[in-house]
Amino acid sequence: MTLPWLQAVETEFAERLHGDRLAHALMLSGPAHCGKVDLARQFMAAALCLENRYPACGQCRSCQLLSTGAHPDGHVVTFEERDRQPGVLRTELVVGQMRRLIDALFLTNTISRRKAALIYPVEESNSSAINALLKTLEEPPSDTVIILVANDTGRVPATVRSRCQNLTVRLPGHAEALAWVVANAGLSNADAEAALEAAAGSPLRALQIAGGDELAQFQGLCTALDGLREGRLDVMQVAPELAEIDPLLLWSWISLHAAALARAVAAQGGAARPLLEAQRQADAYRRFARSSVRNDLLLQDWLIQWARLGV
Repeated sequence: MTLPWLQAVETEFAERLHGDRLAHALMLSGPAHCGKVDLARQFMAAALCLENRYPACGQCRSCQLLSTGAHPDGHVVTFEERDRQPGVLRTELVVGQMRRLIDALFLTNTISRRKAALIYPVEESNSSAINALLKTLEEPPSDTVIILVANDTGRVPATVRSRCQNLTVRLPGHAEALAWVVANAGLSNADAEAALEAAAGSPLRALQIAGGDELAQFQGLCTALDGLREGRLDVMQVAPELAEIDPLLLWSWISLHAAALARAVAAQGGAARPLLEAQRQADAYRRFARSSVRNDLLLQDWLIQWARLGV
C-alpha cells in the first residue's frame, strides 16, 4: 500500500543511497502508527540490495535471503521474550541485545556491500543498552548502516541523535488523512472523522480501528461523555460500560475527546480551560492504567468532575 505522507522521506533516502551519501547511522522518527517501521525495513533492504537501489530489487540473493530472515548481514533488534516467560515480551531493549548486535556488525560482511541493522523503538533502550550503542556510533564498523526508529526523539539522548542523519516522518494534514481513510476503509465521512479522532490523526491507526470493534467503542464513549455534560445521562449509567474498555485505550480516548471539544469551544469564543483541565486529569490517570490502582474508581471520579462541567 502506497502511503503518500512517506514519499518525501523515501525520496531523500533514495537520493542519499544513489549518491553514496548514506551515513553510518540514520534516525527515522515520527509519531507512532505512521508507517516508520515498515519504511525502515525497506531502507534496510535497499542498503543490503546487491543492485544498490531503492526500492530494493527483490530478486537478488540478498533480497531473497532477507525476505526469509536468514540474511547474515542484516540484523534486527526489538523487544524479545522475557527469560523464563515464553510469549511475554520485554518492555525495553537490553544491553545483551546490543552487545550481540555489535559483535555481528564487526564481522566481515559476506554477501552485501554493507552490513545493516534496524533498532526499534530506540527510546525504549535501557541505559546500559544506550551506552553500548553510543560506543558503536562513535566508532562505527566500516560499511555499516544502523537504522534507529524512534516515536519520541525527546527520550533519545542527544549524544545518540547527534551521531545520526535524521529523517522525519510527519502525519498528513486532516483533509488528506480523511480522504485517505475514506478511500481505504470504505467509511462514511462521519465514521472516518471518528476513526481519525480515536487514532490521534494517524491514518494507519484509523484504518486499524475501523476494521474492528474499536470504532463503535470510541463512538459510544463520545456519546456517553456528551450525554453526561448535557445532563441526559448520569455517571452510574455510563461508568460500567466505559469500564469495559482497556484502561490505556480508555484514558487516551477520553483525553483526545476532551481536547477536541476544547478546540471546538475555543473556536466559538467559549471557555476551554475547564475542558483542558479535564484532559490533563485524564492524562494523569492514564499513567495508572497498568498499575494496581483501581481503574473503576479513577474513572468514576473523572466522570463526576466531567458531568459538573455542564454544557
